[in-house]
Amino acid sequence: MAGKNSKTTGINGNHTSETTSEQEAPSESLEPPIRWRSSTATLRVALLINLARNAPPIHRNSPSDILAELDADKNVEAYAEALRSRRFEVLVQEGNPYLFEWLERVQPDICFNTCEGFGGESREAQVPALLEMLGIPYTGPAPLAAAITHDKPTTQRILACNGLPVPHFQEFSTPDDALNGDLAFPLFIKPSHEGTGMGINNESIVHDERHLRQRVAYVIERYRQPAMVESYIEGRDITCGLVGNGNTVHFFPITEVDFSGYPQGLAPIYGIQQKVDYADYYRNRCPAPLGDELSDQIRRLTHQVFQITGCRDFARVDFRLTDDGQPYILEINALPGITPSSDLTLMAEAEGWSHADLVCAVLDAGLRRYGLLH
Repeated sequence: MAGKNSKTTGINGNHTSETTSEQEAPSESLEPPIRWRSSTATLRVALLINLARNAPPIHRNSPSDILAELDADKNVEAYAEALRSRRFEVLVQEGNPYLFEWLERVQPDICFNTCEGFGGESREAQVPALLEMLGIPYTGPAPLAAAITHDKPTTQRILACNGLPVPHFQEFSTPDDALNGDLAFPLFIKPSHEGTGMGINNESIVHDERHLRQRVAYVIERYRQPAMVESYIEGRDITCGLVGNGNTVHFFPITEVDFSGYPQGLAPIYGIQQKVDYADYYRNRCPAPLGDELSDQIRRLTHQVFQITGCRDFARVDFRLTDDGQPYILEINALPGITPSSDLTLMAEAEGWSHADLVCAVLDAGLRRYGLLH
């Protein structure tokens, strides 16, 4: 679906780069550890989090994985310890309706934002919008990029318009929507506005129209949002992560999920069952055995998606790779998980980084972007 020569255009309509299949990947250099430009010796970092235990009451018909993207206390402590390793002052605060008053009172130097939001189809954009209004620096995507990338159909439309390879897809608002003629079974169904493999399991792959309608109805009813229906791509599950901005980014080793270790009966898809229910069975190949040419292509596509969608500081792009070596972009994670056991952390560890190194590299990327350096 992608041409050999394609321009990439950012979500604001501005040209960002022109890429050909022969173009070199962007620079992977990272600057040495920064020094905070301040009259004080200690950088005050507000660590903004959403804990699952603080989530408001959920709808009685909500699925069991509805809180999967929210954090646990042990993860928050790991983020804080990583930041304290650089001798920063860390102030932890929940991203809830009281955040505005807290920020006005505390006035942190920068926020390390991990907030997924407790509700709403653009929930990942809520905290960034507040921080923009207050003029407080923060890490991660701005409101527009957060809202767009959290909506899978919108993201795929933008990528397809830029000539990037995405599966054929359709957004279903009701179970009775007419099926587009360019979609052929088997098809893959998932919620339009969720991450962490939520709503994705064996039942997500459908082979006929009756099961398609049943699964679409399930997603719409239980997740209270439209369903994304796309061509099911047989192949390998690949993910590529980066940290940095512009053309100065660092790519982590590309990872392939190894499905051979999971119990029999689980489909070879990286859904909520594989990520949470059977997390102890997870195995990967990192770096993935792709060869130099294909690895370079995956990195180029990752960087194009990063720039087109307006992401900042860090991201992770998920692919399906067919048997004949054609990569298809499944989604970009503009606010990827950064827990000690997350995919991005495992990728960083594969080249000798610690979890603290990763967290601090994301903060450094944000500080550099704001020009807050010696």
